[in-house]
Amino acid sequence: MASNWVLRILLASILLLAMALSALGQSGNEGSVEGVVTDPTGAVVPEATLQITQFQTSARFSTQSNAAGYFWFPAVPVGTYRLETKHAGFATLVVNQIEVRVGEHVTVPVSLHLAGDVQSITVQAEPQPFDRARSEVSSVLDNRTLTELPVNGRDFISFTLLTPGVTQDVRGGLSFAGQRAMNSVLLDGANYDDPFWNQAIGGEGFASPGTQGLYAVSLETVQEYQVNSNAYSAEFGRAAGGVINVVTKSGGNQFHGSGFWFYRDKSLNANNFLNNANGLPKDPYHFNQAGGVLSGPIRKDRLFFLVSYDALRSNSTNTVILGLPPDFNKSSDPVVAAYQQRALDYLVPRASSWDLPLIQNNFMAKIDWSASSSHLLSARWNHSRYSVLGFGGPQLASEGSVPSPGNTDLLTLSLSSTFHPSLVNSAHASFWRGWYAFQAASINPEAFVLEGGQLVLDLGRCECAPQEWSNYRGQWSDTVSYIHRNHALRLGADAMQDWIRYFQATRFSGFYVFRSLESFGRSLAGTPMPLVGDEYLQAFSGFGVPGVSTHPNVFQFAGFAQDEWRVRRNLTLNLGLRYDVESITKPPVKNPSPALTSAGLDTSSLRTDNNNIAPRIGFAWAPRGSDHLVIRGGYGIYYAMTPSIVTSRADYLNGITVQSRAFFGGSPGAELIPSYPNTICGPPDPSGTPPSCAPPPVGATTPAIALFSPDHREGYAQQWSLGFEIRLAQNMALSASYLGVKGTHLLRSRDINLTIPETTERIGIAGTTTVLTFREFTRPRPIAGFDRVLLYESSANSIYHGLAIQLNKRFSHNFQLLGSYTWSKVIDDNPNQYAVQPGGADPEFLSDSSNPLADRSAGVNDQRHRFALSGIWQLAYANRLPRASRMIFGGWETSGVLVAQTGQPYSGYVDFDLNNDGNAATDRTPGLGRNTFYLPGGVTLDARLARDVPLKEHIQLQLICEAFNVFNHTNVADVQGTQHSYSSDPVACGIARTPCLVPVKDFGVPLAYLPARIMQLAVRLTF
Repeated sequence: MASNWVLRILLASILLLAMALSALGQSGNEGSVEGVVTDPTGAVVPEATLQITQFQTSARFSTQSNAAGYFWFPAVPVGTYRLETKHAGFATLVVNQIEVRVGEHVTVPVSLHLAGDVQSITVQAEPQPFDRARSEVSSVLDNRTLTELPVNGRDFISFTLLTPGVTQDVRGGLSFAGQRAMNSVLLDGANYDDPFWNQAIGGEGFASPGTQGLYAVSLETVQEYQVNSNAYSAEFGRAAGGVINVVTKSGGNQFHGSGFWFYRDKSLNANNFLNNANGLPKDPYHFNQAGGVLSGPIRKDRLFFLVSYDALRSNSTNTVILGLPPDFNKSSDPVVAAYQQRALDYLVPRASSWDLPLIQNNFMAKIDWSASSSHLLSARWNHSRYSVLGFGGPQLASEGSVPSPGNTDLLTLSLSSTFHPSLVNSAHASFWRGWYAFQAASINPEAFVLEGGQLVLDLGRCECAPQEWSNYRGQWSDTVSYIHRNHALRLGADAMQDWIRYFQATRFSGFYVFRSLESFGRSLAGTPMPLVGDEYLQAFSGFGVPGVSTHPNVFQFAGFAQDEWRVRRNLTLNLGLRYDVESITKPPVKNPSPALTSAGLDTSSLRTDNNNIAPRIGFAWAPRGSDHLVIRGGYGIYYAMTPSIVTSRADYLNGITVQSRAFFGGSPGAELIPSYPNTICGPPDPSGTPPSCAPPPVGATTPAIALFSPDHREGYAQQWSLGFEIRLAQNMALSASYLGVKGTHLLRSRDINLTIPETTERIGIAGTTTVLTFREFTRPRPIAGFDRVLLYESSANSIYHGLAIQLNKRFSHNFQLLGSYTWSKVIDDNPNQYAVQPGGADPEFLSDSSNPLADRSAGVNDQRHRFALSGIWQLAYANRLPRASRMIFGGWETSGVLVAQTGQPYSGYVDFDLNNDGNAATDRTPGLGRNTFYLPGGVTLDARLARDVPLKEHIQLQLICEAFNVFNHTNVADVQGTQHSYSSDPVACGIARTPCLVPVKDFGVPLAYLPARIMQLAVRLTF
């Protein structure tokens, strides 16, 4: 502990020194302009004076060309600029319409002419189809893309899926190069990540892109953003996947505003596929999203403002259908049939569809102040409040819905200062406050009721509720940019402290698994004797309280150096070095068990990884100075952060703070299992807070615990790429790149309280002579007094190879196009930082903790082929028509997004604990590897038709119609993954010996689909 505080003091001292010198930091929310000044003979011109002026705000930046004729504006806000170059003996050169986009190097060749009769020459900047100095794989999604393409829920981050190498993570969010939840989002240079989930702020519950509420930032306020996919510079870190760098809009010298309203209801939509399959009508549906932005000057050329409001009111329906096997018939035994009927009588009324309301309000205010020609100050406040029913599914009763309110406030300050033409400093400070909760919708415990290996219904309160977490964050970062000869240097440091409080009562209200309708009916009848294979789990407080609170606070520090070295005019080297450290508050309780001590385990231990040094190197080469071809490549090491969802579990799953008990039908202690819906402690109070009671005697079952491995370290990825980009036309470029990513020391959970499975067992397939062999754990757990001992360890690995092709045509001649194709494969051995709860059946864990390599296979985010194409077309042909015809046929625009992709993989499971490791959800059919099967491929086309109607000068009304999944293509999201069920019935087994595996007839049958066709109408007023 002492060494930890010494480290913090040392790092804080370094940071304070850096701030005093204005020589360290991190920016990333601007672009840069650079070039070489030459005379008519091609010789370089040193000491030329250059001034660049932004059209929107008249902000000015000045510099001089150095001895090599090279000039650099290292940090200019996103926008359109005018560059003026002066030197004695030469005519002044003015270059207009220089477009600066986030993270891009804009190269402007400046060729001066000798002074004569013409004292000033004005030219238009030539379009730059690609960045000649960039070595990383990245894409910029501009404002036209964000505002004129169709997007479901106005979730701007969804557009990231238009770029190569990015897929939908099966858990929600985005997967870069097949990796899991290791990305980072920056908003105007400030970190926008929630440390608890390792997702963007507002992403609790892991909603997928296209679901409003994931990001608490209105699309209307986003100017553009950059997607950094591979081998990006040392400025960016805290991510082993991708970095999304978002820039918001600012006010200018003219007043601008917009207002919008998007509307949907069921009459505009197709019926969903589950309803069609079951002969049900359309579900009720209402959707309204409205808001606006107003911006302008407070003081011309000096002070500007922007305010926005975005409100969403939505009410959709979660369709619920009993998941009975298609060949289900009641037992011929009248006693069993009576219990089955009792179960159905209870389940059928609870299998009704239910509403999914969503309410959200987003507000943003921003001030930009040009204090002088050398100092630009910006302040922004984001405020969001939302309430949503989290989770859903076709076999989830309304009792399992999770009311999930949340709110966030983010305040950011930034200051850009030019101290010298060669020295620019950018400083950022931010404060974030967030609060989120998972609340219970019922007092009854959660229960999974299965039949024939298939989930019939999930009922009762979610075992995950109640939960509540809050976060307070302070961040300071500062960047200095310095030019020396042919070197553009950036040095930076970043310090961030998160104060976190997490309250949870997971499974304090109990959790049941019934393997058949019969056993559920028996329990309802008050017979607390579930059948073999049934389970009951419950958590208890060791201190007699109805839940636990933990404080997994995190301090993070980073420092970097980046050199953009222009070796020659056609060759740029990007050399970088970064250092990251994450210091997490250690778990507060040490379990004194001698068994743990003898095994070398300490529940209060959490090692800080202090040696996370990450080199970066890249190059960009234009052969023979070509303006049409750039060859680029790069390599770097990128460290991921440990999410607090893991560290918080280590804080209380120590066998003392929270003590879990598991009871299995037919095993010792089964007599303690209460009949449903009772619990060992009694029902919660009306607010849903579980009661307090002491855990049953340890003899009934032993506790499961979770702790960090003694040699825990931060996971990292090595990223590398090599490719080319070629200019096909003035505004069009084609790129192709090989992408490689190797994940090392990735986080996962492993049960170490197991011996080696030494017994080889044999089991037959019903109705056949096929016999399968498998290995079973038969010896007692080696760490006495404990059930599972879940070790959070840095032992998983992954490898990704991909070919990424992108065609990018910037908007010109009334047309824009962005297309990408990715051919890839990812293999891993099941890294998963969300497999954190040691008790119960959980498919997220390893199938055999004694042999992790048994799970080495295609990763869950493996998607071999993915094609995305988007385009915008302004139908300008009407401009040539007579005025009367233009009023009818003019002002039309169409756009669309087409996505075609192969399916992601899934495994074939059996419905019981085949290998006897205590987890019945990870056992696959013997002989089959993990992720052997793949979902069907999917195709979606989203389209938009809009018409601009001029009302007055500078005032325009836009009428919009958007449709998502236009052709109503059936896209499967999930299938029945149980391949075989267990049976000891000689009739069911047939010629196979008893017990046996009975094939599940609907294995692979779709259980969930992506949305059917959705349409929305909208109006948008701009001035």
